[in-house]
Amino acid sequence: MPIVLSSRTKAQIMTRRAEYLRYRLSVPITEEQYLWWDDVIANHYDEAFDVYKKLLAKCWRVQPTRCIKLTPFEVTRVKFRGVTMVAHRFTYAVHCSLPLSQKQVARHQCGHRSCLNAAHIELGDQAENFQDYLAERAYGIRDWLLPRDPLETLR
Repeated sequence: MPIVLSSRTKAQIMTRRAEYLRYRLSVPITEEQYLWWDDVIANHYDEAFDVYKKLLAKCWRVQPTRCIKLTPFEVTRVKFRGVTMVAHRFTYAVHCSLPLSQKQVARHQCGHRSCLNAAHIELGDQAENFQDYLAERAYGIRDWLLPRDPLETLR
């Protein structure tokens, strides 16, 4: 069954984008990838949001984890405005209206690298990502503790 965004979710996403636009670039930033994402969110968001919706329409939700997947195991890539990136990074940045820097890693709290559910992704660095991997191998994933809203990881 394809994933369709509810009007409530769309409204939350647009509210988050409006909040980002209000406070964007209050500090001078020179990192190229961050500035590319800032340009996408500020000037090409409708186009990015359409790609995001089309990508989710091809996905299905896996129970009980609520993971959203396009392929069972492989990491999907998306090409947008001349840049190719992993799909989970794209969906997180568009859903949360949050520019990502080159050093930030999209950490999967669910342990599934192919999951596109923005609620299951948290930003961090490579060391934190490796710690997540070790914890998952040692203790497994507690599905009932996974966030339901992507903005929970931002607060």
